[in-house]
Amino acid sequence: MRVCPVCQLKYQGDEARCFVDGSALQEVADPRIGTLLAGRYQIESQLGEGGMAVVYRARQQLVDKPVAIKVMSAHLVRDSALKERFRREAKNAAAIAHPNIVEISDYGEAEDGTPFLVMELLEGNSLDVLIEQGPMPFASVAVIGAQICRGLARAHDFQVIHRDLKPENIFIARSPEGRPIPKILDFGIARSLHDQRMTSAGQIFGTPQYMAPERVTSIDAGPAADLYAVGVILYEMVTGQLPFNSSDITGFLIAHMQDPVPRPSERVASIPRRLEELILRLLAKKPEERPVDAHQVERE
Repeated sequence: MRVCPVCQLKYQGDEARCFVDGSALQEVADPRIGTLLAGRYQIESQLGEGGMAVVYRARQQLVDKPVAIKVMSAHLVRDSALKERFRREAKNAAAIAHPNIVEISDYGEAEDGTPFLVMELLEGNSLDVLIEQGPMPFASVAVIGAQICRGLARAHDFQVIHRDLKPENIFIARSPEGRPIPKILDFGIARSLHDQRMTSAGQIFGTPQYMAPERVTSIDAGPAADLYAVGVILYEMVTGQLPFNSSDITGFLIAHMQDPVPRPSERVASIPRRLEELILRLLAKKPEERPVDAHQVERE
């Protein structure tokens, strides 16, 4: 990790200078590496960092088991709403345990009060890395898509709506035999229909490229909104492209609400007819015109 000595902005790439003030960046060791978290997890290395948290490779000392630990970024710890979303991620994922949902085994706070959650350590790549390589074989789309829907159906059966499904939140692990095993990640903004709402009118949470039309106008969007996101993901897996493109967030939202979806066969002529029909039904503007639930999509 590199840090600007003037403004303290952190950089994960190979930048040499701070884009804010031009200062030369300095290499800084992550202070958590090599420490014992909560008295039982030895932090070994950093696996990745996002806007909300840092993910580490660690070892559970009691049973000598490798795990992944997601630790909230220090500058967010005082935000009670974000801490609640972090807690919700642990609660929701743990409650809906399933082979196609990342396993959460522990949740707590470090000695300095920073929340963390402990996950299974996965080997492989996120789905967006595979999509970047171009259109995927139709058989792979079917195998991976069916398992995504299997995990999503489990969540919906427990009345948990993910609300931010996208390729970056789907990790493709591998079985000992080499078969792909998708794992749905990041239930941080998921909403249980039994939970008190954390959002209010006028707030939009999620990723615009994958957002169902009803998500733009209502905070009460149900499971069908997750199915719409699955449709976008399948479209992207098949064609290597998003159904809509825009240079800004508003453009994506308007396109999802108003623009007809370009048929996948216009971009990949050899797509099986039934797969194309399924994708287009998932991308229907009206929720009631989509498949009835994730179980049906898995069967198809």
